[in-house]
Amino acid sequence: MQTVRRVGYEIKAVSNLMRRKIWEYSCGEEHDRCTEMERMLLGFLCRNAEQEIFQKDLEHVFYIRRSTASRLLKSMEEEGLIQRRPVQRDARLKQVMPTPRAMALHQEILNRIDAVEAVLTQGLTQEEIGQFMSTMDKLKRNLAEEAPGAAAPQGNQVMSKEETL
Repeated sequence: MQTVRRVGYEIKAVSNLMRRKIWEYSCGEEHDRCTEMERMLLGFLCRNAEQEIFQKDLEHVFYIRRSTASRLLKSMEEEGLIQRRPVQRDARLKQVMPTPRAMALHQEILNRIDAVEAVLTQGLTQEEIGQFMSTMDKLKRNLAEEAPGAAAPQGNQVMSKEETL
């Protein structure tokens, strides 16, 4: 029996293996209570703490619906990871800001990611990693394009690890 290797299946398999490896490098109960999406939002907010970030920005960058963003931000606010503050120019706008607790947790997450990244890329040359990144960029662009009869994605950019962490 001949097996056809499919790109989507291989990506999913690697994603599952990475998730398991990340848990091996657990950095504490607090981190483990956060969902993957919350960790991604947290990383984005911490890396961009000096900029004004609003819920709408997060919806756009992460391709999520308003209801999903509201639910995530509410949960993160209850956990003490973010604050929402009105901006002076328009009290209706609420700037989303990471708390000091979030900044500390973000550093723990970065340490975990670095450890997994080292395992993931061992034995690969910089050229192989560059080619892989180029291929992944193409795959993300392909998936971000509007399919016939489908609604367009909410965002218009493809994110790299550095943009989401």
